[in-house]
Amino acid sequence: MQRNIKTCLITIMLVLIVLSVQQVDAFLDEFDRGKLGGDWEVEVLGAKKKDFGGWSIGKGEVVYDPAKGANSRMMTGEKGWKDYTVECDIKFITSSNYPGGIRTYVDADTGGHYAVWLYPPTKTIKLYSGTAFDINAGIVTLGEHIGMPYDAKEDVFYYVRVVHKGKQIEVWFGKNKDKAELIIEANDNAFKSGLFAFDGYNQPVHFDNILITGPGIPRSDGEAVESQNKLAITWGRLKVE
Repeated sequence: MQRNIKTCLITIMLVLIVLSVQQVDAFLDEFDRGKLGGDWEVEVLGAKKKDFGGWSIGKGEVVYDPAKGANSRMMTGEKGWKDYTVECDIKFITSSNYPGGIRTYVDADTGGHYAVWLYPPTKTIKLYSGTAFDINAGIVTLGEHIGMPYDAKEDVFYYVRVVHKGKQIEVWFGKNKDKAELIIEANDNAFKSGLFAFDGYNQPVHFDNILITGPGIPRSDGEAVESQNKLAITWGRLKVE
């Protein structure tokens, strides 16, 4: 009898362990490999570049240097990615305009997109939609937030998360993931799917720890990463075609 009870308890524990190790549809890049690879490509006003121009990796961070290639985007993903959540860290080296931000649902052909841009001088964060790679083309402001938790400090990483659910768009922001706050909500259906891009303009900016999760992202062989509760989760890696 006691042996049967022990066997049942062991079986239950094994089932719980298996259930806790989840396979998640996701793209993760922590930029620890020292150089940019095939997951990414750079676009400058609609033209794909054969090299990375002003984009590089330094000390495990994505570094954007406008002196080596201003007004460009480093993109990843597929046209069919939709209803996804993207989160990353962003750091500004100066407090001058205009450093840029990130873009979601980027149309690889036309450049149409949603964009979250940050403006250090006024401590403002804005959510835009636009019709081309040029940020000024067809721009529509869908929402904005001024002030805390954005205090526009230099050389400090901030956490940004954009959530797409049908027409609903949420922008979360904070000093880190645990302190992120919902700062902008909008409803818009101009774009229904698309790539992700780090967006650089005319000031240096750094990015790190990009994570994109959603049903439209194919699961593939990835690397094991510890979640906050220390349970292993396998994140898929994507190769851009």
